[in-house]
Amino acid sequence: MTTANVAQAAARIAGFGYLAIFVLAILANFFVLQPLGVRGDADATAANIAAAAPMYRAAVAAFMLVLIADLIVGWALFVALRPACANLALLVLIFRAAYTVAHISVVLALLGALSFATAPALTEGLGADAPVLAYHFFASHGLGFTVTLIFFGVHLVLLGALIARAGYMPRVIGWLASLAGLAYLGDGFGTILLGSYGAYAEPVTAIVIITALVGEAALMLWLIVWGVNKARFPANA
Repeated sequence: MTTANVAQAAARIAGFGYLAIFVLAILANFFVLQPLGVRGDADATAANIAAAAPMYRAAVAAFMLVLIADLIVGWALFVALRPACANLALLVLIFRAAYTVAHISVVLALLGALSFATAPALTEGLGADAPVLAYHFFASHGLGFTVTLIFFGVHLVLLGALIARAGYMPRVIGWLASLAGLAYLGDGFGTILLGSYGAYAEPVTAIVIITALVGEAALMLWLIVWGVNKARFPANA
């Protein structure tokens, strides 16, 4: 049986896990990795990666910690929301786990870029081709991350439905989570089907980021500050 106290503790674990994911992912992606990439210039990108190798490795390690935290958050949400619908809670967990496993290969692409930018056997043996391969693997991280977010988007849509059904968390939190999931789904399939948004790239990206930040930040803050409403928690859970 899942008591209200157990669900409350699990909700707090999920909330603080989400906070760790936010901090680590933002620092690794926006403060370390993105400044290293030079669009259309393989040599400059490879040189930047090589020059910032220690920080680059730290960013990759941060992403691995994000994946660990993702699994912990998935488990904690399952515990907290299982009383609402055990089968749906399990499906929510499965899609988050699928996203996490798929994302491992995306992180490995970053290590591939580092190898082609710094490993003497590769840089000397491949010559001018090494920076091109480093650039390819580095760019593959961004593309792969967007595509793997399709699984995460399904997770959020289902999670939002589960929260709305539960009754011991606000329905609006569930709706915002589902909206964020739909944004991820649209962006992921849009990237696959269209390849590029062309002149609309910046506004589309802004819409996806704002929708995701609002939905996931609202969920995170609610989990940390309030968790579950014990008064409305089912007595026979």
